[in-house]
Amino acid sequence: MSSVLGSTAEWLRRATARSTVRERPSRRDLFTTAFWLGCVGFGGGISVLSQIDGEVVKKRGWLTAREFSNTVTVSQMLPGGAAANALAYIGMRFGGWAGALAGYVGFVLPGAAAVGVLSFLYVRFGTVPSADRLLAGFNAAVVGIICAITLKMVRTGVSQLWQMGVAAGALLLSALGSASPAEVVLLAICSGLAVDLGARTALARARGLVGRRAPVALPEDGAPLEALHRPERPPPPPPPPASGTPSLHTPVLIGTLGVLAAAVHATGLDAKLIEMAVVYFRTGLGAYGGGFAIIPHLRQMVHAHNWITDRQFADAVAIGKITPGPVLLLATFIGYLQHGWLGATVATVAIFSAPFALVGLLGTWLDRVRSRRWVRAALRGLTPAVVGLMAAAAITLGGSFDAKVEVGIAAATALTAVRFDVNPVWLLVLGGVARLGLSFAGL
Repeated sequence: MSSVLGSTAEWLRRATARSTVRERPSRRDLFTTAFWLGCVGFGGGISVLSQIDGEVVKKRGWLTAREFSNTVTVSQMLPGGAAANALAYIGMRFGGWAGALAGYVGFVLPGAAAVGVLSFLYVRFGTVPSADRLLAGFNAAVVGIICAITLKMVRTGVSQLWQMGVAAGALLLSALGSASPAEVVLLAICSGLAVDLGARTALARARGLVGRRAPVALPEDGAPLEALHRPERPPPPPPPPASGTPSLHTPVLIGTLGVLAAAVHATGLDAKLIEMAVVYFRTGLGAYGGGFAIIPHLRQMVHAHNWITDRQFADAVAIGKITPGPVLLLATFIGYLQHGWLGATVATVAIFSAPFALVGLLGTWLDRVRSRRWVRAALRGLTPAVVGLMAAAAITLGGSFDAKVEVGIAAATALTAVRFDVNPVWLLVLGGVARLGLSFAGL
């Protein structure tokens, strides 16, 4: 009897040990999971992050809830979309650079394909009056969504007078001063460090008071950073990624790239494509707060190079929002209008290269320092700057309205998004349908 009980106890112990061992995903698992999330990742922001949480934490058990919270925090500290950054960081954790690339490309690929198809249809049918009215409704709804996100950010992350000043300064620099997002972000971070670590600390010591810290939130997440992790000692850094080399043979890769470069040079597009790649790379490098925050700067770049019209740019933003994946995919649309599929490919790769590289180079380090005081002070300056950039984006897109009806659609969308928890995609569809219906009524 004792031997039977002993065997049963040993079996239970081994079963329990096996159940506590977490699965380590392969690069294929990372790609397929990210690809699925890219197919269903409509709406952006907190909705996509919650879907990632459901897949990698609750369903597959790759990360604990605390580890995923840390991942979200790190993804907000870098330019680009928080969802794409989070999947790249998860891939880096388990599969090194190849794993990060699998997660990043897998998430972006479905949306890029959808934008490419819509770009093709836009070129063929975008001048049809009914299609033009439909896209105008989408544009109006996008402005309303941006306004709603901005108001929510003001409530959660802009509570101090100096933060309101930073937000106003970012709005003026972006809308009137033609400043790039990187310049605005740098000034905002310096303001956060100076105020939060300098003047505010000195004032607190002089009065013997400790002020309540304002929560920090960026638009791609929607939840305060201080709610994501407690102010306790940070967990140990993640294990170093598994070492491995890509399976591609280097000479073959170099030869293929050489052939492609020669083919592009033969068409005479190489100089234009290089110029376009540099512009989009710079834009991606300053894309703090996601795609909406870079709209004023990107519009200025597009206008300076005379690539597309203001109406086409507004349509690009609407298509980038209505498709799954990051809003930065609006670059795919603009690139297609410039140079077809080749331009779409170059624009897409260029605008996502900088965020991806920064996730790989700085992600692990930011995970270690995310709870330090100077990092939190920098984020308190960054948040109001993103608010100002978002407000500038709404003003920029609102300038393309052709009728008062579109202003009403934008206002109704903003009020609905603030009051109710509605997927933004449905708001876009309703805005387009409403504008199309009103056009039949002569409005």
